Amino acid sequence: MIQVLTVTYCAINQNNVIMKNLIVMFIFILALLGQNALAQDTPASELDKARQLVMQGQKQEANAILGKLMASEPHNKTAVQYWLMANMKRSPTGELDAIVQLDSLQKLYPKNTGIKFFRNFILAEYGKTEEALAGFDELTRLQPDSALNWIGKGQMLSVLKRHEDAVVAFETALKLDPKRFDVWAMNASELAYLKKYDAALIAINKGIELNPGYAGNIYNRACIYCLKGDKIHALEYLGAAIKSTPQLKQHARTDEDMKSLWEDEDFKKITE
Repeated sequence: MIQVLTVTYCAINQNNVIMKNLIVMFIFILALLGQNALAQDTPASELDKARQLVMQGQKQEANAILGKLMASEPHNKTAVQYWLMANMKRSPTGELDAIVQLDSLQKLYPKNTGIKFFRNFILAEYGKTEEALAGFDELTRLQPDSALNWIGKGQMLSVLKRHEDAVVAFETALKLDPKRFDVWAMNASELAYLKKYDAALIAINKGIELNPGYAGNIYNRACIYCLKGDKIHALEYLGAAIKSTPQLKQHARTDEDMKSLWEDEDFKKITE
């Protein structure tokens, strides 16, 4: 499914649900937190000061402030997010270097769950999905009321094709934070894989209700209808998605979810 604040189109596939270029890129790690998550109880002035220092390249000064915040507010992920922005290198070994750095940071702040949270995602980016899942299992035990922990767990389960378990994780997250339109889309993807198309439509419709202008979810609704064998609705919502985001034409022409319509003349007219 298409994720919030990314441009990656992740399609639902009847035989193999794939969240293409899934959620483990660093930019998505930051996006995952969302505006609401960033508005936690971190002292605003200190956090803003650290952010400004990061932008100015004054890493040492920023790290000093962020370290104090990580110690005083161990469940707040924002300080760790800013620390990564200041210290993580985008290089062939960047993820591995970041894991080593986070391990050292965890020794300094052993109670900080935000460090564990980001470490899990970077592990996943480095291809260690099983280890990342074990980390999210630990976090959901430590913080069962954190929707973000359940989202991370669900995403790792999806990568491992444990789709029924992923549904449980995403639905737990949605009970805790029902306004996450991106998570409704993630859950719809898992349900579609399980061929629970009516339930998948309920989920994707909820995502659209929460963010009606987001073309990705409209496109994914078209995919679900296509998989269900409902050509009329599939083409209706595909057309609506393309009207909003014309780039989806090319995507639809190669999307396995739309394969049953590739030779359909009405489909060709919409995507030409």
